[in-house]
Amino acid sequence: MSSSNKSNNQHKNLGPKTYMATDGLDDFLRVLEKYFFATAKVQFKHDAKNNSTDLVIDLYHNFGIGECIRHFNNGDWGNYNFAEESRSNISKSLENALESLNEKSSYPTDILELSLHFKDTSIIVTRLFEKSIPEQASKILTAIGKHFVYFTKGLTIMPYEIFVPVFEDTSMNSKQSKMSNECGYFDYWGLYFEKDQEHEAFIYSLSKKKLYEESIFLFE
Repeated sequence: MSSSNKSNNQHKNLGPKTYMATDGLDDFLRVLEKYFFATAKVQFKHDAKNNSTDLVIDLYHNFGIGECIRHFNNGDWGNYNFAEESRSNISKSLENALESLNEKSSYPTDILELSLHFKDTSIIVTRLFEKSIPEQASKILTAIGKHFVYFTKGLTIMPYEIFVPVFEDTSMNSKQSKMSNECGYFDYWGLYFEKDQEHEAFIYSLSKKKLYEESIFLFE
């Protein structure tokens, strides 16, 4: 699930460091808002030891995920061409925007987490490797469209949160959890549904197009 909020003391101590990557940030956020038709908010996580900065980005949309998928698949998202051969424009735009931000930033900067908040659900994408989110953004949106009918149980129920990706914990007895290098964005997703005022957690297998009622282990 999403990261827990830091205490006030921690926030106070880390406060000055949150301004180290602000040069060029406005331009970066404008690109996000332009291509995702959303309001963007960002949090900084500065790693003083490695002299790097991670961004936790939230994009807020005033429409449902179905509308996003429909326009994306039809290739008529606003004034931009998202036909099959050019859907990578989203990833290319994010990669270019992040590269521009890094040119102006005092420290190497990458996206740690990107959350898309629609009216009916939220999609939380976490980083797997350096610059994996901008690189895979277009493919992730395409996969969501292709699998939408399956993970909504034939369009009968909408998950309120979709985590991309999740991994099976194979190291329960070890002190430090490890992720399988064989897993990626298009293997397993975690979904949360509401049922009778309770929460149901499912694992969605993209290869089998099936939902499994299993415990979800998320790695930061």
